[in-house]
Amino acid sequence: MKKSILFIAAGALALSACTSSEVIEEGVQSNAIGFQNVVSKESRALTSADLKFFSVYGYYVTENDNTPVVVFNGQDVARTDVSKNEWTYTPTRYWVPGATYRFYAYSCEGTEFTAATGQASLGSGNDVAGRALRLRNVICDGSHQHDLIFASNDEGIKGAGEETNTNAPVAFTFKHILSKINVVFSSGFPVGYEITVSDVKIKNFNDKANYHPTNGWTNQDESNQNNSAEIALAVEETANIASSAAEEANAKKVTTGIGYVIPYLYSDAETSDDEAVELEFKVIVKNNNGESILTNTLTGTWYPKWQAGFTYTYNVTIDGDATALWPIVFETAQNIDDWTNGSTGAVDMKFSAN
Repeated sequence: MKKSILFIAAGALALSACTSSEVIEEGVQSNAIGFQNVVSKESRALTSADLKFFSVYGYYVTENDNTPVVVFNGQDVARTDVSKNEWTYTPTRYWVPGATYRFYAYSCEGTEFTAATGQASLGSGNDVAGRALRLRNVICDGSHQHDLIFASNDEGIKGAGEETNTNAPVAFTFKHILSKINVVFSSGFPVGYEITVSDVKIKNFNDKANYHPTNGWTNQDESNQNNSAEIALAVEETANIASSAAEEANAKKVTTGIGYVIPYLYSDAETSDDEAVELEFKVIVKNNNGESILTNTLTGTWYPKWQAGFTYTYNVTIDGDATALWPIVFETAQNIDDWTNGSTGAVDMKFSAN
């Protein structure tokens, strides 16, 4: 039996982008094109401290010719020492004096897209937005769980000229472009009861889309809302039991690992073709005698509003209503029966004086 479960979106925290002042001022200083980066500090996935690899795309135009000349087309840029913001690639490219450059980069937890996970390419438009790097057919399902970060430096960087013969490294400020989710389960049963949670899955979500730095995520429709795809949220067996306590601070909760999803604002409006996203999990309920009184798979549904770079923790309380376990209760009639008048008839009382 499917039961609706109350979801509370707790703490949707924006991952703020680092400012240019937070870019570490070190790196290659020559007329060769060099790179440096910084990742949003609040991330719990890819960070500046552990990012070792990203892919760069870039082109330039000149004052006399607006036709883009591609300089980097998926160039691997890496560092061997994570304590230094020094990035290398080969072969080295050099600045064209006076040319105007624009750069883009992405990292899929240190790997590149493959034919099965997506494609990255510069556009062929006539303006900056039309020539920007875009990610097409990005897959984000149970088999492809990863942080995905994106950066652009497309305000226009002038190539070095004879006067300076040097250019600072190209600075990238990466941002997270997926949504990150997890679930916290609490017990709504009385003290002494325990619930065991396992096999937690997110189902029926959009698992493929395109990304553009100006337009964000697009090409999401009902054909990409795939009920056959699912994301398993890990639960450690040593911490998969929830219980209530006299003091809330002493209650045990079950917290899942994280999952990544493509941002999308699901709608339950009558004009929308969106379907509800599902949270499915297995639950075992034990009473205060340690007896298992229920083993069932529950499914909750909701229409999330997932935004890029946000992390969402859903608090789910499992109680008798959600599991179709009904408490034992008692009742009495609303009114106590009235007294019934007895018949006295003719009573012959004998009196005497003491």
